[in-house]
Amino acid sequence: MLNMMPGAFLIAAAFLPGTLPASAQTTPPQDNNTGTPGCGPRVWVEYTDDDPDYFIIKNRAPRGWTLVMLSIDLRNSAGNLVFDTHEGGPGVGSASPFYPDPLTPVRLVGTIPAQDGGRTIGLQFEEFLQGRDYTFHVDLDAMPSSGGRTWVLSSDVKGARVLATFMGPSGQSDKIEAIFDARAEADSGAGGCV
Repeated sequence: MLNMMPGAFLIAAAFLPGTLPASAQTTPPQDNNTGTPGCGPRVWVEYTDDDPDYFIIKNRAPRGWTLVMLSIDLRNSAGNLVFDTHEGGPGVGSASPFYPDPLTPVRLVGTIPAQDGGRTIGLQFEEFLQGRDYTFHVDLDAMPSSGGRTWVLSSDVKGARVLATFMGPSGQSDKIEAIFDARAEADSGAGGCV
């Protein structure tokens, strides 16, 4: 049985296959804290292999767009990656469970936790306003069939998928997707912009 926090079912329902709008696109990343006025939502996620490993989620949508849910799916990662949350599980070497950075201004209100050896995590937020960042820590490892390394190269993350749901200034909901590149960055681009 999965240990699900409040709101987990909302997260799961938000990421059903085939629910992404045609406006989701990819553009070269530009790390600024503001979105392009008149364009749709934009999320940018970075992974860093460190001690402990961490992800930074960035809301780069125009003013008025709030990030409410985000999931990371490692199933198509080039390095055959898994979350390594408990010692002695399918990961290699030391493990690190999920925990948020205590200094983040964004409130985490629900999760679908990363299972040890699992490939997905889901997060639900409050107050994830435009220009804010959210950092969380969790260990990633390459599975033994990929060499069983405790370190993860940026190129190992390539192909992993990010799904995000935003709430717009008029209360509308928009779902977007981003795929990690060989730099371990996933940028959805500015939705609806040409």
